[in-house]
Amino acid sequence: MNILVVNDDGYQAEGLGILVRALTPFGNVYVSAPKDHQSAKSHAITIRSRIETFMTEPIFGSTATLVVDGTPADATRLGLKVFNVDFDLVVSGINYGQNIATDILYSGTVAAALEAKILGVDAIAISAHNTHLPYLYDETIKLMDEIIEAKLYEGPGILNVNFPRDTFARPKGVKITQMGQRLQHAEFLKSERPDVYHIKSSIISYQEDLDSDVVAFDEGYVSITPLIINRTDFNRIKAILAIE
Repeated sequence: MNILVVNDDGYQAEGLGILVRALTPFGNVYVSAPKDHQSAKSHAITIRSRIETFMTEPIFGSTATLVVDGTPADATRLGLKVFNVDFDLVVSGINYGQNIATDILYSGTVAAALEAKILGVDAIAISAHNTHLPYLYDETIKLMDEIIEAKLYEGPGILNVNFPRDTFARPKGVKITQMGQRLQHAEFLKSERPDVYHIKSSIISYQEDLDSDVVAFDEGYVSITPLIINRTDFNRIKAILAIE
């Protein structure tokens, strides 16, 4: 296989190294990653200015490495363009910090994978609450072997994979999940200057469905959530047409 690895934590991130090393048994691994940390950039792309890139020595055992001074989605777009390769798969991650529930709306990691799918290449996003976990490399190889062997990455959307809350115990298993409901909340507090605000963040939790990614994360399971690009509310269409 020809595999493109992207991320949002930057090309020097530990999680990127773990993922590249874990994927090398499956084929030729290329890297296209942001120059700097780009968390919470969501699906932003650069459209009205230039993007500087440079090739560096292949990192973490990759075949070739492109560094992009842009967003995670930019890194995907340029990686698929610059390397003269027909890619079979794009894998984004391993992100430092989980991307569950509504996190996916802000996640550069998830967006980088979605951008690949928009451009016609199957993709997976992978995140972990903590990329320092000692089991992460071995568990990533095991998980990718199962996903690639069964071609679970093929489909109309992407797979959003999250390793569970960080404990030193290995995951209890894998669950196929749906997107949860919890929210990233922010309180905007005024500072000594009237035009400057401090942001106090917190999480608003809800009663989650038992098959949600949030429950799997909290209970020690790896979650795999299939996500699609089309956000059309078809039930709402039917309801509106019924009124007319």
